[in-house]
Amino acid sequence: MIQYETTNSSFFVANKKYCETIESKLRTINLDCSGFCNCYGYDIEATLKRNNLTTKIRYIKSQSTQNGVVIPVDAIEYAGIEVTVKGLNKKFSLSVGKSSFRRFFCTNKIKERIPKPYFINYNYPTDSVFVYNLIETLIDNNISKIKLSNGTLICKINVPTDDPLKILSDIEKIIKKWAL
Repeated sequence: MIQYETTNSSFFVANKKYCETIESKLRTINLDCSGFCNCYGYDIEATLKRNNLTTKIRYIKSQSTQNGVVIPVDAIEYAGIEVTVKGLNKKFSLSVGKSSFRRFFCTNKIKERIPKPYFINYNYPTDSVFVYNLIETLIDNNISKIKLSNGTLICKINVPTDDPLKILSDIEKIIKKWAL
């Protein structure tokens, strides 16, 4: 259950509406959300257990202030999504992100298909269909980072997205190859 810290603020109204949208979409697949929402942000999460995998999706929005002694400084606002999947095969590892330096070490086939500054590194032989699906998922969902290590996949999206079902289904398509 999401706890709402009600205030008379347009920021709270916008955050509450967003949280209620996410919560209603997750309820369609029988997931309950927990967390909080106030005028400064929100932190809500839901956990899905299916096919020996535990998937946790977390929506975060926060503000941090900076110390402006002479000149006032605006707060830094962050909004994003983290998806964590546990129970995957431990022998596979994958790293996807944005780095021009790490992109330099990618194969030419990957460099041709993926936009700059993305890179993809993995430790197992794969086919071009998998790489194409991975790239499509990255671009469609604005994913900024994926890390698969020791049977745990962590996916970060640094923009607010209001369709958790699409994110979950797209990630499930990617990870089916690594499920035990």
